[in-house]
Amino acid sequence: MGKEKSTDMTNEDLAQWLIDYVAYYPEKYDQIAIWGEPILACARADERFLRLKEITVPDHALPEDLLAGAHTVLVWFIPFKPHLQKDNTRGDRPSLSWGRAYVSTNEMIDRIGKAFKKIIETAGAEAALTPSTHNFDEERLVSLWSHKHLGHIVGLGRYGTNCQFITPVGCSGRMGSLVTTLDLGDHPLVSTAELCLLKAGKKCGKCIKACPVEALFEDGMDRFACYERLKENYQLLMKPDGLPESTHVCAKCQVGMPCSSTSPLPVE
Repeated sequence: MGKEKSTDMTNEDLAQWLIDYVAYYPEKYDQIAIWGEPILACARADERFLRLKEITVPDHALPEDLLAGAHTVLVWFIPFKPHLQKDNTRGDRPSLSWGRAYVSTNEMIDRIGKAFKKIIETAGAEAALTPSTHNFDEERLVSLWSHKHLGHIVGLGRYGTNCQFITPVGCSGRMGSLVTTLDLGDHPLVSTAELCLLKAGKKCGKCIKACPVEALFEDGMDRFACYERLKENYQLLMKPDGLPESTHVCAKCQVGMPCSSTSPLPVE
């Protein structure tokens, strides 16, 4: 790890910029307001991130692979508003509104990343980022830069039984991340071991029952069965609507859940 770049910029500054950006985004880009207030956490790019190669795949990228001298990893989560979630609770196929939201949110996350990078570079430091989605190995169906695993390490949230990422504002939304030479320190939002009811030993499992292809289990998921369903959903619904091929959506395990819009357990 290289020598960090110190400036007057803080984690709080970036978090507030993100809140303001998402709030004004619909007006600026003529979009329907489907997003709630985003959250952000960061951590020093230290030995904790070496675990990524153990808990994911051996070739998962490390912060310094993206940016020589990386000192901080920043991860953010943008929640969807309840009305969009409700649209996707009907039936066993995803709503078109969910597919459109997936595409428009990925576009927003890419814009956020580029804007963050520009802000950081203006402050005299460096930053690097990856695409908001489809940065994964399509044969193994594993991400080589997992926003969720990064989010766990920096303390943005915790994994749920649905294999989604539960944050203080729920699991129904999209994530982004970047690495930077800025020295922002550790600013977690969550230190609690679990935010999922079932993982915490309490009664739930609602997401397991909601999966249309029975791909979820208490101890994991069948990624291949899930992915086949996503591709099928694209061919049946998203492609005829003119959405890009990367629109692989379902999210029945993300909506109508106790963890959809909030953490069902106390956040510490």
